[in-house]
Amino acid sequence: MRELLRRLSLVPFLAFEISLASLFINILSLASPIFVIQVLNRYVGYGFDGTLITLTAGMLIAGFLSHGFTVVRVRLASAVNVGPDRALATAVLTCLSRAKMNTLGRISPARIHELMSGIQVVQSGYDASVICSVLDMPFFILFVGAVFFLSPSIALITILAVGCTLLAGWLSMRRGKKLMDSMRNESISHRGYLSNAISGADTVRAFGGLGFLSNVLDSQVEKLQTIKRDMVQSGTRAQAVLQTLGMLLRVLVYAVGAREVVAGTLSMGGLIGASILSGKALSVSASFMKSRNMIEEASSMMGSLQEFISQPLESVTGTVLKNYRGSIEIKDLGFAYPGSTGPLFERLSADIKPGDIVVITGHNGSGKTTLIRLLLGLIDPGRGQILAEGVDLRQVAAPWWRGQIMYLPQEPRFLNATIRENICLNCPDIDDERVGRIVEAAGLKRYLDTSVNGLEAPVINGGAELAVGIRRRLALARALAVQGAVCVLDEPTEGFDPEGLRIMDMVIQSIVKAKKTVIIVTQDVRLAERSNVLIDLSIKPVPLVLYPAEERSAQAKEHNNPAKNSSCDDGCEEVK
Repeated sequence: MRELLRRLSLVPFLAFEISLASLFINILSLASPIFVIQVLNRYVGYGFDGTLITLTAGMLIAGFLSHGFTVVRVRLASAVNVGPDRALATAVLTCLSRAKMNTLGRISPARIHELMSGIQVVQSGYDASVICSVLDMPFFILFVGAVFFLSPSIALITILAVGCTLLAGWLSMRRGKKLMDSMRNESISHRGYLSNAISGADTVRAFGGLGFLSNVLDSQVEKLQTIKRDMVQSGTRAQAVLQTLGMLLRVLVYAVGAREVVAGTLSMGGLIGASILSGKALSVSASFMKSRNMIEEASSMMGSLQEFISQPLESVTGTVLKNYRGSIEIKDLGFAYPGSTGPLFERLSADIKPGDIVVITGHNGSGKTTLIRLLLGLIDPGRGQILAEGVDLRQVAAPWWRGQIMYLPQEPRFLNATIRENICLNCPDIDDERVGRIVEAAGLKRYLDTSVNGLEAPVINGGAELAVGIRRRLALARALAVQGAVCVLDEPTEGFDPEGLRIMDMVIQSIVKAKKTVIIVTQDVRLAERSNVLIDLSIKPVPLVLYPAEERSAQAKEHNNPAKNSSCDDGCEEVK
């Protein structure tokens, strides 16, 4: 309810107009019982047609006015949510795209999908019909007051019925909340297995995974069906309670009212009018409790979304270095994943100069890709610093830094957009001529020439439908579109055929020739021999850092200085 009040407070004038419309609608709803009372008491008693015509005309006018105010109120109430709903969707998308991966990476994909669908839950929980029913609730006093004017005893019965309705709704809401939480948790787990079965369709078939998945999914489906059955029973029970209360209210109203009619304290028209008014009061309270349930569900989801969007974000502001040439300094770097028994590596230091070739090597799981993610600023180190020309990456504007890096990930993923849009993702303004050169350099031209739509062909399912080699070429083209000072290649030779290896070798040579800093994760000995800096993450906990180029240079100087290498026995003279 607090969120609903907050939304209304954001548009006070609009909230006032909605409240005013609600007042008119509920006052006009009194026209129907008044019409019945007057027709039965006056027209039936006296038979004057002018009275009937006047009452009928007045009722029609009230009906049309009520309809008009209802339409206007719904439109006004819909406008209340435009800003907050857009702000919530934007905040969730911003968090999804800018939240620090240290925290975002701990949330399961199934949970994130559930949170994304939660936006619609919040929107439904505060939609126009909910706002209208909440604003109608205070006016039940108006209807009870009108009943009290006709018959205090019937008014008391109406108050008891409304109280029972609110109590039954509250108990149903508590029960429903527990069931909804259970349903949500089971659905997350179920969705995760279904997603796994879809993405790993080949694995399921090749390794006979059907039996395992069937056992797991059957168990989950049984749990979900049990929860759904309980929810249906709970909802049916609540509906039955409301119907029973409505029936009891009508019975008691007519039973008590009939005695008053016989006693002469209530007219027949007054009895029927009191019945209509008491039914209206009960209907308003039942509608309010239904909306209250929706608000509670939306509020619970809103809390989860607020927790999600409260994650720390990457900074879009910060230092922007002019004329950055590609120098990087790693100082006393350490990193450990949450829950691990020890650090992945620690006290790693390296000095990378502009134009250096850096090779990162190590066995599987040694932290090569993690180090790349640290260099990209995707995750923050547990200790130490990564400096770009003396400035800590945590102080640098993240968008600018990403614009300095030509990045080829080991397992590339793409957006569900066209090939052109994926290539130009970080540089949307590049012209067709440059796109053509990039496609040629990445070895994509032959594939695009045989494709029906070429660059406008859609990428589906994040690129999973593409062959591995094509996916790697597309990722290479995306990297080449960024004219940065640093090139980061994670296992660049993986997934390529001989032609792809030749293309990759040419790309690396051209980048080196352009004096850009190249950081390569590889086990390729040829590339390691060409490196200026070699980081071996197999050595734990402090990785081994070598500078082979400097050592080769020193060895060459030593080799070219024979006088320094010669040795004399005692008594020999140095030749001058």
